[in-house]
Amino acid sequence: MKKLLRNKAWGLLLLPAVLMMSSYKKNDVWSFAVISDTQGSHEIEDCINTPVLEKIAADIVKEKPEIVLVLGDLVNGWIRNYGKDYKDQYAEWKSLMKPVYDAKIEVYPIRGNHDDGPERFVLKPLPAKLEPKPGSLEKLRKAYRDAFKEYTYIPLNGPKGEEGYEYSFEHKNAFFIGMDLYNSGQHRVNQDWVANELAKNKQQHVFIYGHEPAFELIHADNLSYYPDERDLFWDTIGKAGCRLYFCGHDHVYNRSLIPDSSGNKIRQLVAGTGGGKLRKWDGVYKNKRVKGEYHNQDFHGYAIVTVDGAKVTVNWKALNESNGSWKLMDSFSYSSN
Repeated sequence: MKKLLRNKAWGLLLLPAVLMMSSYKKNDVWSFAVISDTQGSHEIEDCINTPVLEKIAADIVKEKPEIVLVLGDLVNGWIRNYGKDYKDQYAEWKSLMKPVYDAKIEVYPIRGNHDDGPERFVLKPLPAKLEPKPGSLEKLRKAYRDAFKEYTYIPLNGPKGEEGYEYSFEHKNAFFIGMDLYNSGQHRVNQDWVANELAKNKQQHVFIYGHEPAFELIHADNLSYYPDERDLFWDTIGKAGCRLYFCGHDHVYNRSLIPDSSGNKIRQLVAGTGGGKLRKWDGVYKNKRVKGEYHNQDFHGYAIVTVDGAKVTVNWKALNESNGSWKLMDSFSYSSN
């Protein structure tokens, strides 16, 4: 059951979660939101893109999803912190998301590279000015975890030592896995844990999310750094019925279709448009297996995913920052049948 795996020190069984699962009916229609990369940029000189995140939070409340997936890079973290302590950065993020929390919408974050530390393998050498001070990354890791300890619906069922950083949970007729791609070494999935979690699933839909794309667009630091491990991961989730992998990292919105080795159709949805500086892309996927379906690099925004029985519909909403209005820019559907 959702949310029943808990830290023994808390000793809590959350009865509302049980009631939620037992009250689910086959034809219920429900939704969840997906946001990523809400950090600030050089232009605004802040650790969070406050104007964008405020508007996203307000619109999420209007959309009334039941949960929100946050795909990492919540804050600038270790780089360009503008004098703000790590714990203060996350406190500010939670303050901006307060309308969402107040609406009783559950928020499920994972870490991105800004929440972890500098890239050590792909981007060499690391400029001296980007080298964190000794002990600072340990403080950043703790600040992130401490920030979300109060939300006891976040499961503590991750691998040993990674509790609260990555986890799986059920919601109605869906099974979610939120992966931390930095605990097992950068750009890596904890393959055994993911496979074991998927083996337990009995739900109709499987949604998996991590910060980095599995197949490269812009940044070279992604799961493609270990292509054989990435392909194993893709085959594992495809066999388990996952048809959507959500990620961020690249500050664009991109939808692509990438079958696994058995022909299972999986879409990679890059939704890194939550506030970070938007990036230009040349339109060329580094892997020929990838079939592009839609791309937008001109707007910040977020996605709303609606689950209606076997049908899943994804709508990506773009923000007009000049007047605060929203426009539906991409929509697609598929069936789990």
